[in-house]
Amino acid sequence: MAAEAENQPLQQPQPALDDDEECATRPTSGQHILAAINYNSKRQRGAPFDEASDGKLGSVYTMVTELLLARGDWGRRSALRNKADGVLKLPSSYHLLLGTAQGKGLQWGRLGYGMWPPPLVNYCRGFDILTRKGRLIATLANAQAAWENSWPAAMPDYLKTAEASRGGVWELAPQAFVFHPSKGEANPYNELQNAFHASSAASSGSQVENAWILKPSDGSKGDRIRIMVELEEINRFLQHEAEKHALGDPVSSWVVQKYIHNPLLLEDGRRKFDMRCWVLLDPDYNIKLYRHGVLRTSAVEYNPNDLSNRFSHLTNHCIAAEHENYGHYEPTNELFYAAFDDELIRRFPEIAEKVGSVLQRVVLPQVRRTVVQTLLAGRETLENNGDYYRSFQLFGYDFLVDEDLRVWLCEINASPAVAEALLPGLCSALVRECIDPVCPPNQETMSSLEEYHAAGLQAKETGDAFEMLYENATQKDES
Repeated sequence: MAAEAENQPLQQPQPALDDDEECATRPTSGQHILAAINYNSKRQRGAPFDEASDGKLGSVYTMVTELLLARGDWGRRSALRNKADGVLKLPSSYHLLLGTAQGKGLQWGRLGYGMWPPPLVNYCRGFDILTRKGRLIATLANAQAAWENSWPAAMPDYLKTAEASRGGVWELAPQAFVFHPSKGEANPYNELQNAFHASSAASSGSQVENAWILKPSDGSKGDRIRIMVELEEINRFLQHEAEKHALGDPVSSWVVQKYIHNPLLLEDGRRKFDMRCWVLLDPDYNIKLYRHGVLRTSAVEYNPNDLSNRFSHLTNHCIAAEHENYGHYEPTNELFYAAFDDELIRRFPEIAEKVGSVLQRVVLPQVRRTVVQTLLAGRETLENNGDYYRSFQLFGYDFLVDEDLRVWLCEINASPAVAEALLPGLCSALVRECIDPVCPPNQETMSSLEEYHAAGLQAKETGDAFEMLYENATQKDES
């Protein structure tokens, strides 16, 4: 499917759904009940998602909503979040609650109270321990200390191999330090200084070899990111943020991280890219990776001598879209797995001769290891063992590949966008993996259960499916 993804059509628009404050689609007997917060019931079902008009439910869960309603065994009840005060108005009962971006407004202490069976919700409480940049660094450091620099106790053996693991056990991301403007001199200035000088001593003299990237912990879409090469400049910036905090201005924590100066560049245009992979954490804490992914490519040539050029150094899709070269090399500056693997095989013939697919045998094993290890690191917070609701979540993992084919974790996204060409397949797979096992398809109210199951088998053959990376043995034993 990856080779055909660019040309895959979206579903044809259908008539808009009727909206009703009390009973949005008038669920009937035998139907599961869906509450999708601020779903735009006036949109045409299957039409391309437009955030300006369709709101913060997002493209993934808007399509999930419409896939479920189209089946016949799901009905929808109104769920709204007041823009003025953020208060949620939810139906008295539901089987599935779909929250808006970042789980905003979800009242965790009240979700599912008084309902049976416990409803599903599409976010995990406390997910920001992985999705806020500063908290991710702290989560990994705490896990490393708890496991005394060894593998997590539940880490699968197949992910401990040399094929999946490059560098140290916990070297998943470049070296980083977190600075909180409120902590003053308690921040790790000395540790940063030591790391900076060690990196400088190990470099060959090129300025970019000792570059550091500064990222706001609460940032997104490349906002406020900067790259610096002088320790004094970094310290001045951090101290200025501390001064702003002292004056009462709202400021973010900052991550200061070693910049990967030797990224693997695409042949066409010698451009930088990152890999976006989609990871599903299901209600039983099984960890699954979507079989298709996408490279988000920059619009201009990589220039290590001009660190101020964000179009050259940052690969966020929204940044590339601002450049006049957007779409010049690839439509929407996205390259899919099949084309990427073809290039890797051509450029690394000695490796390809030994293993075949460089993507599948060299790159993705490292991705799988990092995905499982990070989610095991956050498990104590993320795993929901309560009685009132059951959580699942789709994460967007962003990786950078360097010229030695080592894979580095950049960040984890809580409400990831999905390439338009991959969106229908991913949403269908999400429904089958997370929702159907808890709320089984009802043949009495569906148009055709046999066709639905046949479509699922076909999706697995084309790769429109999630692969199991980690199966939770505890849940398996209990079942």
